[in-house]
Amino acid sequence: MVQPHSKTIQEIRRYFKEARALQDDSMDFDASSTETRLAQTVKELQVRVQEQQAALEKLRSQSGVDLEAAAYASQDPRQKLQQLIAVKDTYKRLKPTATFLPTQGSVLPALLAARTLQQNVQGTKEAIDSTQAQLTKKEATLRREEANLHDANLLTQAMKNRIERLSAQHEDRSQKTPAQLARELIAAKRAQKGNCDTEMHRLGEAMNNFINDYLSSMLAAEELGGPVVGDMLDVEDDTLAAGFTRKGRAKSTKKPVSDKTRQRRIDHIWGPKAVAVEDEEEEPSTEAEAADAEMRQLIGDLFATLIGPGAGKAYFQLVRDSAATRFLVRAKIAQFHPRDARKLRLIDFGRELDD
Repeated sequence: MVQPHSKTIQEIRRYFKEARALQDDSMDFDASSTETRLAQTVKELQVRVQEQQAALEKLRSQSGVDLEAAAYASQDPRQKLQQLIAVKDTYKRLKPTATFLPTQGSVLPALLAARTLQQNVQGTKEAIDSTQAQLTKKEATLRREEANLHDANLLTQAMKNRIERLSAQHEDRSQKTPAQLARELIAAKRAQKGNCDTEMHRLGEAMNNFINDYLSSMLAAEELGGPVVGDMLDVEDDTLAAGFTRKGRAKSTKKPVSDKTRQRRIDHIWGPKAVAVEDEEEEPSTEAEAADAEMRQLIGDLFATLIGPGAGKAYFQLVRDSAATRFLVRAKIAQFHPRDARKLRLIDFGRELDD
């Protein structure tokens, strides 16, 4: 058993040596002789082309047949049969002829292999680019379809929940008398009204705090010729007392302004007694307080006009163009009359929902 195994190993080693020798011979590309072998290969090919041309000319001269006409099948069945017989005889004579192969040292096989590899590599690169473009397009389509599927699933789930709620409500109502349904509806409306009143009170307090803490001073600054509401966020009382220049810049606050001068200015802009003073011993009103009172009065008048006669389409007649009016319009809370800028009304955002 040992001898056959050793013999097998020896045969494998011998085969490996012979294959390595053949590979070295076939891949022997010496840079010094490459040009010489390439020139020799070109000469061999040229000689072969000349031999083929000479054979073709000899055939033409001996046969006296028009090869271009004979290259196409004849319409005559007899002549066509003769052509087929001639082609058959030609193949029989050429079959035993040895195929032309380049010499052992020729670089033609390597050139042909290099050209084939180059074509394969170029084709592979083009296929990769095309596949990458298609892959990117398909990924974008997949993401879009996944998003659509996600939206569809959400809509389906929402519709199922809605159907379940409606079914439960319908079943619950079908088991109650009209009197019970009426009482429940009245109770629900009262609860809704209570929630609306609570929310309105909360929002009213928030609006009052906003006007008192932030908006009033900015409105007063705009009325005094200063920057538009929002351009100067922190406006101090001393800045309002000093006033602003014609260019909208705050004047120096080093020199104090008398209360009488400030009061006359307030009366001139916001009107006399802009802020009601319950006790004469209290301090005089400031510009911010006057602007605060004007804004609250304007909002109250606009609300009264909105809920009054006219179904929300009536306009409030303005006494003058003020910073409060311009702020409400810029904030898209109110709108002027299309043909009269002295008329203003609130934008009824909930009209369509109520209808």
